[in-house]
Amino acid sequence: MNAPVETGQIGEAEIAFDAAHGTALAAIEEAVRRGIPPEPRAFEVLFRYVSEPEDPVSKMVEVVFADEEKPALSAIERIYEEHMTLGRQPVRVLRIGERLDSELQDIAELVAERVKSDGQFVGQLARARDGFSVLSRPSTVKQTLRDLVENSERYQARVTRFATDLEAAHREVEDLTRELKLVRESAFLDHLTGVPNRRRLDAVLETEISATESRGPMCFVLGDLDHFKKLNDKYGHAVGDSVLKQFAKILRQNVKGKDTPARWGGEEFALVLPATNLMGARHITERIRQQLAGRDFVITGTREPIGIVTASFGLTQLRVGETAADLVGRADKLLYEAKESGRNRVVSRE
Repeated sequence: MNAPVETGQIGEAEIAFDAAHGTALAAIEEAVRRGIPPEPRAFEVLFRYVSEPEDPVSKMVEVVFADEEKPALSAIERIYEEHMTLGRQPVRVLRIGERLDSELQDIAELVAERVKSDGQFVGQLARARDGFSVLSRPSTVKQTLRDLVENSERYQARVTRFATDLEAAHREVEDLTRELKLVRESAFLDHLTGVPNRRRLDAVLETEISATESRGPMCFVLGDLDHFKKLNDKYGHAVGDSVLKQFAKILRQNVKGKDTPARWGGEEFALVLPATNLMGARHITERIRQQLAGRDFVITGTREPIGIVTASFGLTQLRVGETAADLVGRADKLLYEAKESGRNRVVSRE
């Protein structure tokens, strides 16, 4: 049976739909005007830009538009990856934190109750000791024994209840801690490829740069899929996303230990290679380039061949006293050099 809906509710729903529809159209128009393919991540950023002009994300979009009338899709996707991938995660983190605080407060109260109970029982034992004095009458001793047995039974019941409650609280804290860990980990992963995202990479860079004195040289790689926009335009974003996943998989298969592959944004990926000199990093990067270029991509289902997909790479080694921004900037220039000199190559320099 259909649930009745009041006409006022229908009117409000229609107004909400019309508003969202108008915003969606405005976002698409903005995408067309700027030459940005309205793929899901870009559309979500532009929808926020149109609907909430004072939002911090919208201000970042304005900066991108001010620098370039028709920015690359990767610039918009980078805003999404850095500031919108968390979605409702902050709310989940907050709620888990509140539940953890509540459980820890319960544990503190249990411990306080146990301390109080122990103190009371110690006092009862002291009084019982006094009741067993050699000067005590037999009736007093009997009553003292009865009191001691009753107090011991009550104390045992409180100890059992305390152990049960504490065990339950401990399990809840463990569950919440695991859930919080999963939420935090998901916040630092790229939702499409499963490799660390830009947020995670920035943190890794800062950590590894500060540790280079003890761990030795560190290298950084920026890789970008060649002609990816043409591939997306010809075969669609589903195929493009599949290629991104395959490229991320190749990156993962060629790193180990503390090496970190990450999605930099759009079709750009990065590698942080601690304790690796330029020659070793070049060997790793060349192997990745060759494995990608040696793979024939086909569309699942139709088996339509896509052909060869290649990538270009900029590779450099951290210099003494250098910041993350310096390192990334130099790798980005080397990547541009690789693109300009014919693509499907690694350009490396200290």
